[in-house]
Amino acid sequence: MHELTLAVEPRSKGVKAKDLLKVGKIPAVVYGPDVEPLNISLNKVDVVKHINHLSETTVITLTMKENNEKKEIHAFLKAVQRDRVNDAVMHLDFYVPAKGHKMEIHIPVNLIGKAKGVEKGGILDHIITNLPVEVLPKDIVDSIDVDVTHLDLGDALRVKDLPLPDGIKPLLDLEETIAVIETPRAALVETVEEVEEEEVEPEVIEKGKKEEEE
Repeated sequence: MHELTLAVEPRSKGVKAKDLLKVGKIPAVVYGPDVEPLNISLNKVDVVKHINHLSETTVITLTMKENNEKKEIHAFLKAVQRDRVNDAVMHLDFYVPAKGHKMEIHIPVNLIGKAKGVEKGGILDHIITNLPVEVLPKDIVDSIDVDVTHLDLGDALRVKDLPLPDGIKPLLDLEETIAVIETPRAALVETVEEVEEEEVEPEVIEKGKKEEEE
């Protein structure tokens, strides 16, 4: 499981987010069923350094000093607010799950290997890249890796086919398609033409017989 530690500072409600951003700080909030909402700020350099490597499965330890004592909060990144123009991070939401209770997150689905159907010219369509699941924090995994080398043209990988570790419950129908090997369009056209030829040929023979009888 991917883990990360970030230093944070308490933030009073009177401090405006835009003022923090001007001095290289990122405003954020920490919340959860057993936690009073807490406004904090993080160093912008730390956020920019790690933000592209964080996901809902990353366990983040937020460290801060409160009354001259070090305090740790174990949380998960729940939301990232970005600037619409330059895509800069503007605000972060951290979620602290209740102890002993499951949480709903999305776990990345990685397709491993080159499918048999792709070797034949097919196209791999990865439909669901992140699987919504219900899981205890202790059972979270970074990703769900699936070997797809056996998939042939037209074959599909469904939720029921995923090698889910114990403790992880998918929140999608088991028949939902994760990925499919699509048949190349050219091959489909050839198949249709072959079928049409098979249908037309008997008619031509039949017509020839009638002309001979006449």
